Amino acid sequence: MIIDPIDLKLIRQLELQGSITTNEIVNKFHITKEEILLRVKNFEDSGFINNYGIKLFLPRIIGGKWYWVCAAIECTPKFRPEKTVPYIEESVENLTFPRGIGPDVSLLLYTQAPKEVYKRIYKTPEVKYVEIYKVDEYNVSVPKILLKSDWQLIAKLIVMSKLNYDKINALVYEPHSEPEIKLSGLIWSKNNPKGIISILPNFNWSIIKNYSHLHLAIATKIRSKDVRKVINELGFSANIISRFKKRYLQIEFDSWGFSDLQNIITSFRAIDKMTIEGCSFAHRNIIYTDWIKNFINEKI
Repeated sequence: MIIDPIDLKLIRQLELQGSITTNEIVNKFHITKEEILLRVKNFEDSGFINNYGIKLFLPRIIGGKWYWVCAAIECTPKFRPEKTVPYIEESVENLTFPRGIGPDVSLLLYTQAPKEVYKRIYKTPEVKYVEIYKVDEYNVSVPKILLKSDWQLIAKLIVMSKLNYDKINALVYEPHSEPEIKLSGLIWSKNNPKGIISILPNFNWSIIKNYSHLHLAIATKIRSKDVRKVINELGFSANIISRFKKRYLQIEFDSWGFSDLQNIITSFRAIDKMTIEGCSFAHRNIIYTDWIKNFINEKI
């Protein structure tokens, strides 16, 4: 599949929100809402989006103090995070060269005990190294009460075999029947920030032929804010993620083809006091829903 910058904008909105703010795209890129839906259908038909998963906003459902954390992990291909850690939302798998300079897998999950999550992952035989970062924290004194009928609606959504973006878009923005209106009220969106579930796509990045999401692993003693200045001076748009293993500074880029990749690497190789130790490419995203099925069954 070949994509363009408009496609990438749509992908990033789907990745973060599960739905697309169509007016923003229409006004900025001067395309129609129909073309937006056709582009997303192309993602589905090509296999780039192979299905959709559900996320639950556990802090609002259960209440109490929670942390949303990211676990950056060096592991073997046999690692199965769903068997090790509860409440996993999503995993991001990378192709890393050489091994050890960046995480093979990054997990996003809710937990009330980050240290316990760290211990459980670290003790897993397939894991060689793990770091835990707190992304956000919540303290909910009054949780949202869901009726049995609410959980039944969510359960039907999870097992829907032909869920696609046309249905998701209609459900979020144009619900018709009473059950659809009720379910729409439970789905998080920019228009409904009090929603407690999200519908998000699983991405297979290897399908895309002309674009890759790249992380350069840089060894440097230069402070991060000074590295940002260097990136700006080079004319690149990039984000600094973290220092994996307290050594490899992870800088992420959007790379459009091999010549773009060459330009990025050549530019950084010419900088004193900075060494490229390796790189990693986004491979696929997986939304985990199996534990959610069990969680819902206990509520029904």
